[in-house]
Amino acid sequence: MGGKADAGWTAPLGQIAGVWLVGSLLGPLLLEAGAMVLFGGHPLLLALPAALMVGTLYLVARLTPRGSALTSRRAGGRLSWSALVLLVGAAGWAGGAWATSDLDLPFGRQPLMTLACGLPFALAAGLLSRRAVSLGAVVVTVALAATGTHLADRQRADGEEKAIAARLDPVRDLLYVVDVPGYRVARDSSGVSAFFEPVDQKVVRVWQDHTISLTAERGEPATATCPKTFLSAPLGRDERPRCVLERPGLWYLTGRIPEPKWGCPCGLRGYVRQDGGVLVSVLSSDTVSRDVLRAAVLGARRPTDDEARRLVRPS
Repeated sequence: MGGKADAGWTAPLGQIAGVWLVGSLLGPLLLEAGAMVLFGGHPLLLALPAALMVGTLYLVARLTPRGSALTSRRAGGRLSWSALVLLVGAAGWAGGAWATSDLDLPFGRQPLMTLACGLPFALAAGLLSRRAVSLGAVVVTVALAATGTHLADRQRADGEEKAIAARLDPVRDLLYVVDVPGYRVARDSSGVSAFFEPVDQKVVRVWQDHTISLTAERGEPATATCPKTFLSAPLGRDERPRCVLERPGLWYLTGRIPEPKWGCPCGLRGYVRQDGGVLVSVLSSDTVSRDVLRAAVLGARRPTDDEARRLVRPS
């Protein structure tokens, strides 16, 4: 009984080993031909190595007829087996190429390259083998696919984390968040600049006349001197605003913009608050009440880690 069982395993495993050897030797040639066709080469460039590989696989089938139900048949079954091994193995090759590129695996260098080239074709032969061996090939294939997908997802997540850290570190001290009652964050907010628009858009008469901006910039602590020499609100800009120290570390700014043809609420107003070495500005037009702007600048706070990550997350 043991001898028959060993013989039952020997033929399929010998066939798989032969296919692995063929794939290792001819797989790179097939890949190079496919790349040449992909970039404009004649299809015959791919047909020739494919035919060579089918012929070599057919020879393996003849030498190991008991390895698979298909190869135990005559020429038609062996030819079908050879073509299936080539097609399924090539599909596995494509998946392997994706994994190699996406995960930055070292399979582009010898000798790992040679060893890895034959694996997809060996698994294809295993899938077409006897029942027990075929089941094992299914398990290995599913495990490899699941592992590759998991690693790819993890690597993408790690890459996103690095991108967020690269964007966050230089501006972490300039990020502020605030809740303004009756307002929502506008879509064009990002990073160190946030814009708030009324939830009820019916109050808007001119574009951005009710928009509030929240910005932060590094600046030296000031006492009585106004820390900003201009007032740049969403509606417009005044290069020479009036600035009043309301209390230590808090300035109230007012200004105007030239009236455009369509008319406007041309007055500008806002607050600047000193927060250590950072100047926090909340600015708008004079359609927004002074109390709302004061509450916003005083309520502006440093974000939590999760909030900061959302502020600088690549779009």
